[in-house]
Amino acid sequence: MATKKKSKSTSKRVRKPTLDLGDPPILVGGGGSAYLWVNLTQDQRPVNPSLDNPSIGIKPGAPTPTTRANYACSRVTKAPTTITIYTGAGGEQSFTIADPRNWFMKVE
Repeated sequence: MATKKKSKSTSKRVRKPTLDLGDPPILVGGGGSAYLWVNLTQDQRPVNPSLDNPSIGIKPGAPTPTTRANYACSRVTKAPTTITIYTGAGGEQSFTIADPRNWFMKVE
């Protein structure tokens, strides 16, 4: 009489944490990819990064990259007051934004 073979699984499935970090945009990296998560209530709207026009492009005087035509850009309705960074090797580090109207974060 034939019997079914039972598979022996030696690898344990690693469960990734669920993001529950609040309303600000969240930049997540790992596994060779990066994702920018924006809460739908923040009214994210794509804008033309090459235009100096606050209605359909970038507000004049806002920080921009030197090759801004190479980027995608969106506007959100809320400005963050704190940036928290987790490096993947331990605790988190938070920074308070002194002027929410004029700040940037560079990620390389």
